[in-house]
Amino acid sequence: MKGSHAYASMPIDALYRWFAGEADPTSPVWGALCRWIAGDEALCARLDALPGGKRQPNLFLAALRYHGAPTLEGGPAFAAWVDAHWDALRATILARFTQTNEPGRCAVLAPILASLPQPIALLEVGASAGLCLIPDRYRYRQPWGDVIATGATVAPASCRPAGRSGLVLDCAMTGRPPGNPADLVIAHRAGLDAHPLAAADPGDARWLRALVWPGEHAREARLATALQIAASDPPPVRTGRLPEDLDAFLAEGLAAAEAAGATPVLMHSATLAYLPRDERDAVVETIGASGVRWLSFEGPSVVTSLRGRLPDDPRPHFIAALDGEPVARCSPHGGWADWLDGVPVGAPDPR
Repeated sequence: MKGSHAYASMPIDALYRWFAGEADPTSPVWGALCRWIAGDEALCARLDALPGGKRQPNLFLAALRYHGAPTLEGGPAFAAWVDAHWDALRATILARFTQTNEPGRCAVLAPILASLPQPIALLEVGASAGLCLIPDRYRYRQPWGDVIATGATVAPASCRPAGRSGLVLDCAMTGRPPGNPADLVIAHRAGLDAHPLAAADPGDARWLRALVWPGEHAREARLATALQIAASDPPPVRTGRLPEDLDAFLAEGLAAAEAAGATPVLMHSATLAYLPRDERDAVVETIGASGVRWLSFEGPSVVTSLRGRLPDDPRPHFIAALDGEPVARCSPHGGWADWLDGVPVGAPDPR
């Protein structure tokens, strides 16, 4: 069916087996549970009855954490708990969305943003609670040795960071990153999301933490700190859908960039994957026609023009690309990055 997403169309047992493989490297708990779910006909039937994209495994799994499931191990006790709490679980699945707002991605995004003419006007679609809209409020340790590079900012006052000492992002890198986050200056920032979240809202913060997979303790701690930083001075995120509301969002961003004398940059991370292929392509076409710089951070097959551009890698990974050209192969959560310029970190820059 045209426009159909795999979450809506894939057989439910196959969907959970696929997700088990995705989760295994960092969350064996989710991997084992998803394989058990795939083999339980009664639970599969219940999950299969969810509408469309609500069949996405991550929604059910996050709902388990959100409602405090006492066990995350498949078996009779787990099945009985799900049965007793299904109404609450289903209501949360229908009301919520996968909006993983991973600040660790800024360890890859910030060096790319810093390589552009400064200052920049940062626009993000799929912004969630805006944790990736504030890369200048975080600190970065790699590959700058013991010197922690921290972003800068400029007026107006609403753009100024609440503090820069609360979160340090590390990233294991090969190759030379294109810029140093210390050079990053953000003159304007704005986000667009179909269902914006508020870092200061306890329910929204709880949901974002529930989306972190069991066993990823450092990631959850990083998220909690980033939520505190964002809550103290929330970045502006407005309600809007892709691709319908993208033109208006870009027009406003371009006007703000011109007024600030800034380079307009449209950024998205793990966002287009939730759209059917035809809508993804429509978003990319609109961005390309707008004249903004385009920073994408998505799975290797998500952006149509990037499919097959890099050799396959057995590790779960994303591709960071600037204006449609691959810049790095990287961890989906920013823990590592292989920059594609081939210059070892620490080597003299030949440019």
